Amino acid sequence: MTMLVLLAVVAGTAAGIVVVRVWRRIRNRRLAALAAGPRRSLLAFVADNGEEGSEDLIAIPDDAWQAALPAALGLLGKLRGDAHSALVSVFLHRGAARAALDDLHARSGVRRARAAQLLGDLELREAVPELCGLLTDRDHEVRVVAVRALGRIGDAKAAWRMIASLDQHDPVPSLLATHALVQMGREAEVVLSAALDHPQARVRAVCLDALGLIGATGAVARMARVLADDEVLDVRVAAAANLGRLGARGALKPLIDSLDPPAPDLLRAAAARALGDLGAPAAVPALAAHLDDAEFQIAHEAAQSLRRLGPPGQSELRERDNDHCREALALMQPELVNAQ
Repeated sequence: MTMLVLLAVVAGTAAGIVVVRVWRRIRNRRLAALAAGPRRSLLAFVADNGEEGSEDLIAIPDDAWQAALPAALGLLGKLRGDAHSALVSVFLHRGAARAALDDLHARSGVRRARAAQLLGDLELREAVPELCGLLTDRDHEVRVVAVRALGRIGDAKAAWRMIASLDQHDPVPSLLATHALVQMGREAEVVLSAALDHPQARVRAVCLDALGLIGATGAVARMARVLADDEVLDVRVAAAANLGRLGARGALKPLIDSLDPPAPDLLRAAAARALGDLGAPAAVPALAAHLDDAEFQIAHEAAQSLRRLGPPGQSELRERDNDHCREALALMQPELVNAQ
C-alpha cells in the first residue's frame, strides 16, 4: 500500500512538472508573439533617432507593451540624446513615472529597486526627493540602485543627502558613491568642499576623489588644508592624489611641502607621484632632490614623475646614476621610438 502511495505521489509530481513546463512554454510563446510587433516598432523608433513613431508606441495595447517592456527598458538605459528624450516621452505618456513613484513605497525591495532604476533611466528630476529617501532604505540593494539613479539624473541637490548616507551602517561602495557625485558635476563642488569637514574619514576621502574627478580647481586651497592637517593618513594621501589630478598651479607648493619629513613616508611617496600628475616643470628641483631618498618608494616615485615631466625632468635623470633613474630612463625608450 505504501509503495502505491509513493508511486502515486511520484506520478503526480511528474505530471505537475510536465504541466508547468508546458504552461510556461505556451506563455512564453504568447509573450514572444505579443512583443514581436512592439519590438519592431521600438527598433524603428530608435533607428529614426526618435523623430517619428512615438504615437505608435503610445498606442500599443497594454498587454503587448508589458510583453515588450524588458526590451524597452534595455533601450532606455542605453540611449542618450534625442533618442533617449523621445523614448522618455513615450514612457511618461504611458504613465510609467507615476507607477514607479508609487512603487518606491512598495513592501517588496525588488519593486522598490526596479522603480528607482526606471526613474533614474528616465532622468526624472521630480523623483530626486523620493529617491533620496531610499538612501536609507533597509535593503542594501535598494540603496545601491538609488545611488545609481541619482547619479544618472545628475541633480546636485541630492549631493548632501548622498554624502550623509555614507555615514551609516552597511553603506554603499565608495567608488559607486564617488561616481554618482561626479555625475552631478561642478554644481556639487560647494557641498563636496564643505563635506571635507565631515567627522567620518571615509566620507572625506570620497569627497576628495569626487572633487578631483570633476576638476574642482576652486577647491585647491581647501584640499591643501586637508593634505596638511587631516588626522587620518589615508585621507591625506587621497588629498595629495587629487591635488595632482587637478593640475592646478596652486597645488604645487602644498605637494612640495609634503615631500619632506615629518610627513609620513606613505604621504611623501603620494606627493612625489602627484607632482608628476600635476605636470608642472617647476616641481623638477624638488623631485630631483629625492632621487637618492633612503625610502625606496619615495625615490622611485620621484624618478617616475621626473620622467613624465618631459625634457627638464629627464635631464635630471640622466645626470644621476642609480637604479631608480636607470629604470625611469629605460621606460622612456618605447616613448622615444614612438615619437620618431
